[in-house]
Amino acid sequence: MRKKRIWKFVIVLAKIALAVFVIYYLFKSEWLTKDAFTRLFRVEHILFILLSGSFYLITQILCTSRLVLLLRAIHFPLRFFRIFKLVMIGNFFNTIIPGMIGGDFIKSLYLMKGEEGKRGQSAGIVIMDRALGFLALLWIGGVSLIYLLWQKSKVLNSFHNEMYIAIGAIGCISIFFGVLIIFSRNERARRKIASVFTAFFRKGILYNMLDGFGALMKHRLILGYSLLVSVLIQIFSLAGLLILANLVSETLPDMITLAGVSAIVVLVNIIPVTPGNLGWTELIAALCWSAVGSNAGATIFLNWRIVTVMFSLPWGLVFLSMTDWRK
Repeated sequence: MRKKRIWKFVIVLAKIALAVFVIYYLFKSEWLTKDAFTRLFRVEHILFILLSGSFYLITQILCTSRLVLLLRAIHFPLRFFRIFKLVMIGNFFNTIIPGMIGGDFIKSLYLMKGEEGKRGQSAGIVIMDRALGFLALLWIGGVSLIYLLWQKSKVLNSFHNEMYIAIGAIGCISIFFGVLIIFSRNERARRKIASVFTAFFRKGILYNMLDGFGALMKHRLILGYSLLVSVLIQIFSLAGLLILANLVSETLPDMITLAGVSAIVVLVNIIPVTPGNLGWTELIAALCWSAVGSNAGATIFLNWRIVTVMFSLPWGLVFLSMTDWRK
């Protein structure tokens, strides 16, 4: 047990060191500059910050709507504002203190407190909520890759093989998800799976989490609407990010191209490399944006990180003041 804790501590230190090194490298290579960083805080740019933050809040309202929809599958009644508060508190933990306590864990913990029956179903719904967001991100990324290939840009010629592989992988994952939905419609198959999981988990919290998945699969209309909301979340998130492109002084490619490469950055960003992927996200953004002729990728994504932190920070105080989470 002690060795395990030591290894965890070493891994955390290594991730922090990597984040510091990457940020140093970005400044050394001038993909990040002091002027570009301070430009965000100029008075004349407040409108862009507020507009970008507004799009961020819209995405969180949509995230709340998706979770409300998914919780209906297990007949879990909860007021919209309460779930919105949980979503924003989850973002606070993901952005302000990344790598310590995940936002999904916080949401699951509070939702499970309100369950009267099968304790753990709501945690399964939260996991499915994240999975649907990931699937929508894959689709947006796939469409972006197809668009960039269709452009036949010379600067992307050396990446064609990788782009085709990524599109193929996205297609396979989407097909797997579709087969899973079709398979789950079969009542006999669901009973068989339930009996297998009962033997393994003996109807504990883990079993109830899987039961939450099964309940959702029975409500395909809810699943469909949730997928649509997930796509809208990614679109509005990209819009909030690209608003900050108005803060850079260089001439940028067209917004559709920037949206495409930015979607790929967000997709790659699901790989946890550093705490909160600090530095890692900006590095990937710098590389992807430079592939289409812009050096502003790291700056734009760093500014987006700052905006999301600014709009998430107040919800930490909400978390500290919460006494009865059902109100």
